[in-house]
Amino acid sequence: MTGRHRHLHDSIRRIALAALLAAPASASAATLGNLVQLAGTDACVSESGSSGNCADGVALDGATALAISKSGLHVFAAAPLSDAVAVFLRVPSTGALVQQAGTGACVSETGSGGLCADGRALDEPRGVAVSPDAKNLYVASTTSDGVAVFALNDKAGTLAQLGGTSGCVTETGTGGACADGVALGGARAIAVSPNGKSLYVAARNADAVASFARDKSTGALTQLAGTDACTSETGTAGACSNGVALDFPTGVAVSPNGKNVYVTSAGSNAVAVFARDVTTGGLTQLAGSAGCISEDGTGGLCADGKALLAPFAVAVSQNGKNVYVASRDSNAIAVFARDAKTGALTQLAGTAGCISEDGTGGACADGKGLVGAVSIAVTQNGRSVYVAAETSNAVSAFARDTKTGALTQLAGSDGCVSENGTGGTCSDGVALTEARAVAVTRNAKNAYVASSTSDAVSAFRRE
Repeated sequence: MTGRHRHLHDSIRRIALAALLAAPASASAATLGNLVQLAGTDACVSESGSSGNCADGVALDGATALAISKSGLHVFAAAPLSDAVAVFLRVPSTGALVQQAGTGACVSETGSGGLCADGRALDEPRGVAVSPDAKNLYVASTTSDGVAVFALNDKAGTLAQLGGTSGCVTETGTGGACADGVALGGARAIAVSPNGKSLYVAARNADAVASFARDKSTGALTQLAGTDACTSETGTAGACSNGVALDFPTGVAVSPNGKNVYVTSAGSNAVAVFARDVTTGGLTQLAGSAGCISEDGTGGLCADGKALLAPFAVAVSQNGKNVYVASRDSNAIAVFARDAKTGALTQLAGTAGCISEDGTGGACADGKGLVGAVSIAVTQNGRSVYVAAETSNAVSAFARDTKTGALTQLAGSDGCVSENGTGGTCSDGVALTEARAVAVTRNAKNAYVASSTSDAVSAFRRE
């Protein structure tokens, strides 16, 4: 970023901070849940500025994951090709993003030649999560085989990696720089429990979900003892408890009541279902076929489902009644009812059970903008669901029935926003090539999309 750009960003940041007290801008009449990309360079921040279409940013190569602080003041993007996490101030009145100034703009594995703060265990970050109390940011890094731990000042938007081995946990301890963990190979996705006491990591190379206790004062992590430390496909030579349908796990989510954890496994074409001990944070996979749902039932080990080829992400509605899965190779969203007592999942009947790009031979409802669906977000009010699809270069919008959980894609071009409008099927957007992640603010006023080939984060107003 040039000196002129830095001064410009500083000026914009001061304007943005002043706007914190401003009244939200009124939205024009439109379909409920419709996404409208912000105008001008407020539409996106990219590594190169995207030929003037976006604001110019730094440490955004391969942007692939997003997290928003509870206050909605800051947005964080994981960029695996930059080995970095980028930090943005969000202007509440408009939803525009402004990257923090100086080295506060990012933290990277190497410091990126002085552009970012210098961190560790940030080699290929692919998952990012903010603690419920907004005191910490956690980053799952695939090549580092671990989790980096940061103290977060949500008011200022500053990150500081915890000192010593408290600053990271990795499979090998990284030569003493981090705490030593287990079943963290290829750490990819991360989730914190609603009570802030536990953290879970989906580790694709370990075929496992790893479990940690979180110190609510400092944010430091301690992996649970014994086989409570992890559940894996093979038991990892006795280090983990033995699970099923955990081949190449890609996504993890905790239910709002904290009683269940759900893990998507792309290699198993499945969703694994766990009961969570709300005191210790330990996980126990549900017994029998209730413990997982897979595309083919996995020889009777799992319940039989559909639209579950290579599921990459999972989300739970705030009322706890439904679970949604984005399945990359099915080009689809799978829709489940959740048992409030046990956490067990039942796919909705008929075409209500899934929406796919082509309707999957009549098994699913017919959708659009869903080729390569890899990320999913449910609004806090439960009325909308959004999906990022990497091959469609799009984010798709759905209305959610708050009673049944069924989804209906918005009509016409309101149903999706894509890089080129997809021949008029979607609204025309910018910086959406290989859309990898979607996140929505708690007040549901804005949505953000990370796109790995655009090296960008795009900003939308939600009607």
